[in-house]
Amino acid sequence: MRVDLAERVSTLRRVNNLTARQLAALVGVAPTTVTRIESGAVSPSFGLAQEILAVLGEPVGLTGLADVAAIAAARLAVDSALEVEVTADVEAWWRRWARIGLVDESGRVVAGRNADLMFRAGRVARLTRRPGAGDFDTGPGAGDVARALDVAGVDYAVTGDAGANLYRSSAGEAWPVLYVEDVARAAGVAGLTRKPDSFGRRVTLIPFDGVCELGRVVIDSVVVAARDQVIIDAYGGIDRMAEQADILAGRRAG
Repeated sequence: MRVDLAERVSTLRRVNNLTARQLAALVGVAPTTVTRIESGAVSPSFGLAQEILAVLGEPVGLTGLADVAAIAAARLAVDSALEVEVTADVEAWWRRWARIGLVDESGRVVAGRNADLMFRAGRVARLTRRPGAGDFDTGPGAGDVARALDVAGVDYAVTGDAGANLYRSSAGEAWPVLYVEDVARAAGVAGLTRKPDSFGRRVTLIPFDGVCELGRVVIDSVVVAARDQVIIDAYGGIDRMAEQADILAGRRAG
């Protein structure tokens, strides 16, 4: 069990582009503690293991759901006027990120660290782990689903790579993802069939959560999630979505 956790932490840390020192700062321990955990020399307490896996986007528990508070913390750090409640969980993320210089003491993003902040939020709250999300067999693109929802009067917002392409065309659509007011109704209106497994391409519908659907705009007659939210979601996606997030965030040219 100790070796399994050691390998898991070591692998996830590298996937998240974190040094042992940065991970240690995020969870408030000495860097040597992280290296000893990764070597299997020590077993962390359940609380510390939970903290480590949470900041690496692999929450402990049977559900393994993404922490939407991380998204709220990132959105508020970039836009303090956003009408989102500052909960204890939001403040906890600010404290973690402050330790590695992403936000200041008040929870505002540090100048020049927007992309880094949204990358961290995207990794912690990956699209595959969003609470209440439903996966459906691939077929219709995000635009097709959006048009069907528009006709039926179902509230929605396109995000992920399709959303990134609407803001700035950069790559093909690999995975249509939309926020919707009602997953079951939206699926019925769009003629989507529930996907029987978690493998391969899909269409994903995620229920409104009071954060991710805020700040929507209309581009080419399609309702799209706020730019910052699309960046967070693309960082938490698959295939070339991280590259598209980099382009939107200004990390690379389109």
